[in-house]
Amino acid sequence: MYEIQLFGPLEVRTRGVRLSGADFGGDAPRHILALLALRGKVRKAELAELLWPGRPPAGHLTIMEGQLSLLCRRLTLGTDVGDSPITRSKDEFVLMADRVRVDVARFEELVAAAAGRPARSALRPLTAAAHLAARPLLEDVTGPEWADRARAHHRERLAAIRRKAAELTQDVHGEARHALFLRAAEFAA
Repeated sequence: MYEIQLFGPLEVRTRGVRLSGADFGGDAPRHILALLALRGKVRKAELAELLWPGRPPAGHLTIMEGQLSLLCRRLTLGTDVGDSPITRSKDEFVLMADRVRVDVARFEELVAAAAGRPARSALRPLTAAAHLAARPLLEDVTGPEWADRARAHHRERLAAIRRKAAELTQDVHGEARHALFLRAAEFAA
């Protein structure tokens, strides 16, 4: 199983090893991994546009395939690349959901678990989601516009969840101190 962390620095934990930064083989493999972890799958044409906005280099499909192969070797710790959590088809790269756990997906599961529940039972998953996303999304991935957009989206989403959790805390427990902590965390983010 591969544990992929997107809140905070991009990290992968597998087989008792933690991979981060240069362990992925450069910026392009890190960006491919981050995009796959955020989206689950990415069409090759879209990935080329995200990696090289408006100006994919000649032979970009071959370059992407090479970067993906490098990433797969790094993720499998140099063992059988067939054990990689990433597959490819003619048109897209796919992160195999049954082989990975992504913190952003867990965040969304917690938020979904709270939806439609009464205040008392919605509070726990919302608070857990707020704590899970306490660090900025992809804080060590700087530069690409897609990363900035993803960070902005999650900042807005997290702010709304913290507001809701603070309201529910006040309503259910009358705990102004914890509600104020959740609200203060919203403004610090």
